[in-house]
Amino acid sequence: MIYEYASAENLGDRKEQQDRVAVVAHPASENFVLAVLADGMGGHTGGALASQAVIDATLPLFDTFVPGKDVPKNCLRTMIMAAHEKVAAAGQGYQRDPRSTAVLAMAGPERLVWAHCGDSRLYLFRDGKFVKRTDDHSLVEILFQQGKITEAEMLTHPERSRLFSSLGGDEPPTIVFGSLEDPEAGDTVMLGSDGLWTYFEPFEMAQLISYRTLPDACDRLIALARNRASGNGDNISIALIRKPAPQGKRGLLGALFGGKAPAPPSPLEDARRYVQHVITHIEGFDGEFLSEQVEACADAEEMVSLIGGCQTALAGRMGKDKSELFARRAYELLA
Repeated sequence: MIYEYASAENLGDRKEQQDRVAVVAHPASENFVLAVLADGMGGHTGGALASQAVIDATLPLFDTFVPGKDVPKNCLRTMIMAAHEKVAAAGQGYQRDPRSTAVLAMAGPERLVWAHCGDSRLYLFRDGKFVKRTDDHSLVEILFQQGKITEAEMLTHPERSRLFSSLGGDEPPTIVFGSLEDPEAGDTVMLGSDGLWTYFEPFEMAQLISYRTLPDACDRLIALARNRASGNGDNISIALIRKPAPQGKRGLLGALFGGKAPAPPSPLEDARRYVQHVITHIEGFDGEFLSEQVEACADAEEMVSLIGGCQTALAGRMGKDKSELFARRAYELLA
């Protein structure tokens, strides 16, 4: 098997789960994997109808895909258009207007291909770092791309839920495709609904996922998102696909190259990685000395003290609000 994968859902603080997610291997070749994630809209029950329609339309079409013959991009286009029609049909006779986002990724031996519509996202991570994400089909994404608001301001903008394309409406959906040729060992794609990605910076997700098993990564991200939602969290859905290192090389890279083996996943290590990244990526700030202190930190009590010291040191560079957010996120990771 070329890829490993996992998925998870969480109700959040809503009364109904209107997200749907699925990750499956092809019935004729486990070297092809499809991930599908949908976030339904349309009021009570309408959103659930819409997102389930996406799953019901796409998975059977993946079964008919012929590896080595059919073109993955064309297959994804057919899937999304079929889902669009099925979502529209789901509302007929119910006096509803269900809609849904959709993001799909197909992983094969030579490439990863994806397609999306709406504001459910795909992220690409490599070597524990964020590479890129899909652009939302939303008003706030346009404002962000035009430089009128920051990415942080997207999350609190009053029009953040306003999409200009989705599945199920009268207009054909806007479909944007992307691909990664010759994926490398460790390359990971994450599909996530806005109930997940709202609460993380991309670099943080990359770090949390990179040194965990995929099921553990799903659980860790959902737990943090739930904590950060403070009782007002949306439905959450996540899917992960990774190209693993060949057997015999996993966990041995440090020894092979004379370095230390990676630390096992833990709240302390999560906080360490987060703090080190922030303090070494501030323009005009030399955070190497602090980073060395963080690296040498042996326990949670010492890390708490270091986080407080870093917050004080960064207040003049980042401002009070940003330095407080930095400290709050670091403490959350440590808890």
